[in-house]
Amino acid sequence: MRLTIQILLFVISYVPLYFILFFQNLNDKLWTKANEFIGIKEALILNKVSLAFLILIIGSVSLYFILYKIVIKSSHEEIKVVRIQDNHAEHLSYLATYILPFIGLKFDTWQNILSTVALFYILGHIYIKTNLILTNPTLTLFGYHISKIENDKEKMKIIIHKQALKKGQTEKVVHLTSNVYLQKITE
Repeated sequence: MRLTIQILLFVISYVPLYFILFFQNLNDKLWTKANEFIGIKEALILNKVSLAFLILIIGSVSLYFILYKIVIKSSHEEIKVVRIQDNHAEHLSYLATYILPFIGLKFDTWQNILSTVALFYILGHIYIKTNLILTNPTLTLFGYHISKIENDKEKMKIIIHKQALKKGQTEKVVHLTSNVYLQKITE
């Protein structure tokens, strides 16, 4: 379950890139010189790469909601917050390092597609092994903050949260991976 959650978090972390690549690969040559629509089938064939990214976007966002529903229904534990460290600067580093280089990707040959899949596999492996959850811009787009906290046992934890964390407060959290937790929303 923990590996599945890490993989899902990796996949959804690239939703901004999927949007960029969707528009980059969109083919707008849908009209003939005589101003006639080329047809749905031809339009879909011309835009197969963009359609693949659209499916990735829809699938990733759907996975986020499924993950959220599963995790939020899980049993929780409590962590007392002693110290809080916010990580907003990490997002800019992530965008510059992992998103911007992909903007020029081409999907016109099988070699380009295979090399891109291999690159995403390697990045996914690194994401999971090095706990790059701190740099997930998609969670930020969904209104989450990712903070490092120190608990009363002097252990560092990473908490994904929507509601503000306060020193001295005890938070209800769901354990996601090794030291990553999701704050349970209290109404």
